This record gives sequence, C-alpha cells and structure tokens, in this order.
Amino acid sequence: MISNERRPAVFSVVNKQGSVESSAPDQRLLTPHFGILCLSALFSALGFSSVIPTVARFVVTDLNGGDVEVGVALGVFSFSAVLARPWIGRLGDRRGRRLLIAGGSFITAGVLAAHAFADSYSTLLIARLLMGAVQGAFFVGTVTLTTDLAPEHRRGEAASYFSVAIYGGMAFGPWLGEWAVGRWGFDGGFLIGGLCMALAAIVACWLPDFVGSQDHGVVTKKPSTQSSLLYRSAIWPGIVMALGIMIFPALHGFMPKMMDERALGDAGPIYALYGLLVLALRLLCSRLPDSLGTTRTAALALVGSSVGMAVMGSFVTRPGMFVGAAILAIGGSLLYPALMVAAVDGVPENERAQAMSTFTMFFELSGGIGGPVLGIVAWLSGTTVAAFYGAAVLAATGLPVLYAWKSKNPKIT
Repeated sequence: MISNERRPAVFSVVNKQGSVESSAPDQRLLTPHFGILCLSALFSALGFSSVIPTVARFVVTDLNGGDVEVGVALGVFSFSAVLARPWIGRLGDRRGRRLLIAGGSFITAGVLAAHAFADSYSTLLIARLLMGAVQGAFFVGTVTLTTDLAPEHRRGEAASYFSVAIYGGMAFGPWLGEWAVGRWGFDGGFLIGGLCMALAAIVACWLPDFVGSQDHGVVTKKPSTQSSLLYRSAIWPGIVMALGIMIFPALHGFMPKMMDERALGDAGPIYALYGLLVLALRLLCSRLPDSLGTTRTAALALVGSSVGMAVMGSFVTRPGMFVGAAILAIGGSLLYPALMVAAVDGVPENERAQAMSTFTMFFELSGGIGGPVLGIVAWLSGTTVAAFYGAAVLAATGLPVLYAWKSKNPKIT
C-alpha cells in the first residue's frame, strides 16, 4: 500500500567501498556538498560561455563564414542537446548524478579543446554537435543534485543560489574568452574554455554520488510515464519556461542592433545593470518561490518579462532601455527557481533526473526557436523594435499556459 503521508526525501548513496546506503539529506541547505556543487557549476558556466563570442568570430575570421554559418554553428548545439536530454536523464537516475556531472565535464573539456583544431566548417559543426550532447549531461546532473541536496521546503531557495553560480559564470565567461583570444588567439580562447570545464570536472569528483532510491525501503509511486523518454509532469513547467525566456534572443541579439540603428550608444552598461539586478534579486528573493508559491511567483516573473520587453520597444531611448532592463530583471530572476521546484514536486527520487532532463530541454528549444521566430517578426514588420513586442507577447502567452497547467494540477501552489 502506498502511503500519501509526506515523507522526507531519501536517497541511495554509493560509498567508497561501492556499497549502497540509504540516507535522508541534511536539513541544512548551505552544506559543503552544496558549496562544491555551486563551485563546479561556476567553472562550467565560465567555460561554456567563454566560447560563445569566440565561435562567432572564429567562423567569420578563420573559416570565411557569414551570418548564416555563424547562426548554424551556434544553433546545432541546441539541436543535439535536445536530442540527448531524455537519454541523459535516464542515465542519471540509473547510474548517479556524479557520473553526469564529472563525466560530462571531462568530455566537454576535451570537445572544447578540440575546437582549436577545427580546420574546416564541417569539423567545427561536428565539435559543436558533440558539445551540445555532453554539456547537457552536466546541466541535468547539477540541477537534479540541487534538488537532491536541498530540503524539500527549501528547493526554491536552493535553485536561486545555484542559478547565481551559473549566472555569475555566464556573466564573466565571455569576457574571459575575449581576453584569452586577445592574448593567445582563437586557440587560446577554446583552450581556456576547456580548462574551465576540466576544473569543473575535478571539483565534481568530491560530490556525493546520489542515485534515486528504488529498493531500499522507500515506497514511491511510479507514474505511468516512467517508460517514456519525456517526463510528462515536467512538460508543462518546461513550456511556461520556454515562453518566458523567449526574451533573451531580443535582449542579447536584437538590442545591440537596435541601439546601433538609433545611435543610442554602447549596450554594455544596460547588460551590466540587468545582470547585477538579476543576481541581487535571486539572492534577496531566494525564498520567494517557497513562500509565495509556484503560480504566483511564475506569474510575477512572466509579467515582469513581458512589461520589460514592451517598455524597451515603446521607449526607444537610452533611459527607456535602462528602465526596461530593470523591469525585465524581475522575470530573469524569479522564473527559473519557481518552475524548477514545480518540475520535481512529487517526482520519485529514482525518476528525478529524467524529470529534470525534460524540463531543461525546453531551455534549448527556446534558444533554438526564439531567435528565428523574433527575426521573422522583425523582418516582416520592417523594424527591429517588433522583435521586442514579439518577445513581450510570447512572455505574456505564458500566463494562460501557466493557469491552464494549474487547472489541470490543483496541487500546484
């Protein structure tokens, strides 16, 4: 008989002798293992983001490519990541989170270093495809272990702290890559990214090897979707997430172009304001998803994203860009922690990595679809501003999807 009583999460931990122990996680959040996880994530984000500007310039300068070639080189990463995610989730549930994190980082380090030896566009595409697949292993492993290590009532807070590590790496990674390219050329840019990933792997070796409990006295209810590659309960929060983060192609891709067209100056200070506010809000509001609930926190984030994009499109002045970016930071800081909690709520421990692989797959789908969709909107309208309105509409569309999901799942807070 399956008990409906709320139980503390229990995990199987593989000890150094190879035997399996069953234990409840520490009710503290800021533990040494959680700190190690965040440090590994920081190094990984540094390595991953450091090569984003490097790839674009490498395609144009060394491989004589144009805008289409740059777009394809960046986009194939998302394609392979989406295809690999479901299989990665199953592997994480069956073989443990540490295998995904450390193994994925080591392989990604090698693939990043191999970018430096790409002497043709086709070789680079192969490297990008491989990187998309293996980098996904690290991300699924880390976000799943974040929920494993956190007490159930503090998962939103844990997601906020973890995302600060990721966001911090993403903020400084491009600068690190540009510095390395300026000092050692493109080879140095790719190798420095590989070094960061290798450091992430080394740090990850000190993580506990959590695997989902199955036969160790833990009674879990297995959902009907267990045999499916996609975890059904994680699809709804993933769709809401994808709609909410469609703002990023507009923010990162179209804002600099629009500011150049309107002679509004450098976009750097606006990115800096946005980044600092996101980091500050994630720290200051880290407990909001746990206290306010998933629905209200996600709704607040979607409204912030939509209004911020609309302001940037309506007031195309430098002050307007700053105000819009400040409002946009509300969405950028709150959406992911709130929806991540919902994606794993009620999921048995032995299926949690599969659920997180489905949820995080929508990050890649949004990145792969958002840019082309907003580009077509801008092209059809004949103005770059339309991309901002398009992003605002997509983020606002997340609201009815959010409440449709809640109506189907009354247990969602």
